[in-house]
Amino acid sequence: MLEFEAKDRYERERAARHSASMRAEDEQRRHEDMELQARTAYLRMRLGDYYVRSGKINRAIAEYKRAVKMDQSNALFRTRLGDAYLLKDMVEQAMAQYRRAIKSDPELADPRVSLGDVYRRFGMNVEALDQYRIAARVEPARAYYRFKLADTLAAVDHLADAINEMRTVVSLAPNDAFYRFRMGDLYLRTGEVEAAVSELLRATKLAPYDSYYMIRYAVASLAIGQFVRAIDALRSAIRMEPRNRCYRVLLADAYANAGLEEEAAQMLADTGELDSYDLEFVGRRRLELNRAEHDAAGGCGRRGRSSTAGTDRSSATK
Repeated sequence: MLEFEAKDRYERERAARHSASMRAEDEQRRHEDMELQARTAYLRMRLGDYYVRSGKINRAIAEYKRAVKMDQSNALFRTRLGDAYLLKDMVEQAMAQYRRAIKSDPELADPRVSLGDVYRRFGMNVEALDQYRIAARVEPARAYYRFKLADTLAAVDHLADAINEMRTVVSLAPNDAFYRFRMGDLYLRTGEVEAAVSELLRATKLAPYDSYYMIRYAVASLAIGQFVRAIDALRSAIRMEPRNRCYRVLLADAYANAGLEEEAAQMLADTGELDSYDLEFVGRRRLELNRAEHDAAGGCGRRGRSSTAGTDRSSATK
């Protein structure tokens, strides 16, 4: 009897050990399956990214959908799917994915920024600001997200806040020409012309083959009487785009501002007529110059030629 009980106890213990071992193996297989599925879903997303870069948006959408189906709580997969929908101008579907992504992971910045971009597209700047602020809080070191916030603040005329945010942006990405340019543009809007010139100059140094940066720097330089620098910048822009008639007209304006009337008249004679686009571009730059001159003069009207105009004349003609 005792022998039978001992054998029975042994069998029960062995069965329990076997059952525990099986459960452990099942749990391990389940984890392995989950890891495999996660890796497969991630590869689906990467394949979708490849299709986006290749311009095959429908294929990208199909891959992102497969990734989402494998892991419906993954906010990044849903964000990618929303971005692809937006490329097809499927706005409602995109916004639905962004909102579900935010619900899944409120601290992920990507869907916040994408949703903010949609809001801006439809002029909903206040709603966009809410999303960009959260994204900037979640990832404060991402210059691009901080720029989105600064740009939207400027769009709603919160210029002081926009400038403070842009200062953070350029501190995070000091060698980005575009951010320097936008910083200079903001300074022009607030009437800080010398600060604008400094930032625009940095932009031209960082992107020396960008003729538009050269033009904006030249116009701001003219406003504070830096005729030689303005003319040099305009000449550089023309060397980059020798057929651009707008740049030639602006160079003629710079010559006239520097007192080089003959050079201005000759430049205009060599330029020919402007089309409607050219006239609009030149008109914007002239308006920008007038405003900057007014601001540089402390709001007292058009700035007179600097006391170094004689030096400028001799230097500019070299």
